[in-house]
Amino acid sequence: MKEIRQVRRRRNAVDDAEHHAGSAVQVEGVMPTQQARSGATMLALLRAGRQALEQGGLDNMTISEIARSAGTSVGAFYGRFENKEAFFTAVQAMVISEIEVDFDAMFEALEHDDVDVVQMLHAISVFWVGLFRTNRGLYQAAFKHASAQPGVWTPFKRLGYKASGMIVEHVLPRLQQMGLATEEVQIRMAMQFANGLLINSVINDPGPVKLDDPDMEVHVTRFLCTFLGVPVEPSAVPAATPPARRGRKA
Repeated sequence: MKEIRQVRRRRNAVDDAEHHAGSAVQVEGVMPTQQARSGATMLALLRAGRQALEQGGLDNMTISEIARSAGTSVGAFYGRFENKEAFFTAVQAMVISEIEVDFDAMFEALEHDDVDVVQMLHAISVFWVGLFRTNRGLYQAAFKHASAQPGVWTPFKRLGYKASGMIVEHVLPRLQQMGLATEEVQIRMAMQFANGLLINSVINDPGPVKLDDPDMEVHVTRFLCTFLGVPVEPSAVPAATPPARRGRKA
């Protein structure tokens, strides 16, 4: 029953995040919505945009195709978004809002279960690898347009910094309880390196371990443990399982 309540709380939090994104996106070039119906239309458009990103990119879809996918009109699109660039920024804001909600829920569950540091680092690795798999289209689009839109990468940087702070909050006390002289900067550096690895995997996927390799989470977990000086037996890291694309349905 506890697990069911946790899932329900997480689902309610995610619904709240999506509703907020759909009705109160505060992005340049995005018109704020005042009525529930207008907010629902914006949310439908944002979901259609997210789906388009993961199925080949917004560049390959016209505004009319996005509107049709959302069950609305081109006029409704331009009544809410100045252009595709503003639309992309709004989709990005919605996704990042969802990720933050999910990250909070993960740590709430981990603290409830009182896991050890290896289990926590593995859960973080599974979550972080999963978000890159689920949102690879979003990251690829941001990278593609970064030269023309210098600020497009800034929300990801903010997300990474905020997430690192949460990881410090939950991981550092456990490391100190183990007698390790770990400092905050070391945890932030470990996540910086892991983040760089995953961004490279999304953009180039050079191998030998590719983003969809079921061993990716295991390798990231072992890297974090090694970098932070956490002794870990091979059996302490759960066996790899085939990755699943865990994005929410649009």
